[in-house]
Amino acid sequence: MNSLCDIQKAIGYEFKDARLLESALTHSSYVNEHAATGNERIEFLGDCVLNFIVGERLFSDDRTASEGKLSSRRAALVSRAPLARIVDELGLLNVLKVGAGVNKSAFSVKARSDIFEAVLGAVYLDGGLDACRGVLDSVFFGAVMPERDYKSELQEYAAKHNLSVTYETRQADGGFESDVRVGDSMYSGRGSTKHGSQISAAKAAVSAFVEKR
Repeated sequence: MNSLCDIQKAIGYEFKDARLLESALTHSSYVNEHAATGNERIEFLGDCVLNFIVGERLFSDDRTASEGKLSSRRAALVSRAPLARIVDELGLLNVLKVGAGVNKSAFSVKARSDIFEAVLGAVYLDGGLDACRGVLDSVFFGAVMPERDYKSELQEYAAKHNLSVTYETRQADGGFESDVRVGDSMYSGRGSTKHGSQISAAKAAVSAFVEKR
């Protein structure tokens, strides 16, 4: 992905003011060399929004969970590793503006996770909480907390029946498509991230290959 338009397609949200997205994808090292607005303040806001919406979802999904359980679960979901993985899969680093000599491929997990929070902060400023909920539904929740662990479920079924399972994933129309081959059968899925598209393909396989037998 090489443009702001690609990013908007990938996250499932079209900005009214694309300058907010541009700021979210501008690193402090670039600001030091150019007259530009960086993403640090927007990243702070996005972190607040992410924690609120994830907490809201967990609170709604499990009415009996204690405060401690909800806090622990939220901390795991919004940790740096899953956010960094989504940043990588969405190709956000490809369009991040950095200063001369800065190696984006060497960005730490934290530095990459900050980019996701900055983009979410920009979405909030442009469209509010509902827009952020839509983006998280599109690229976040399916990747970090699928309704069922379809990939593991499919793998267990295949192992039990001595079948091989292989995935092939490719970029397509601002997102990703995956095919999963289970023995001699093939199933397909789509998603905004590689991980999400593989979950979608695994879900199709489980529905057709497991639940109907």
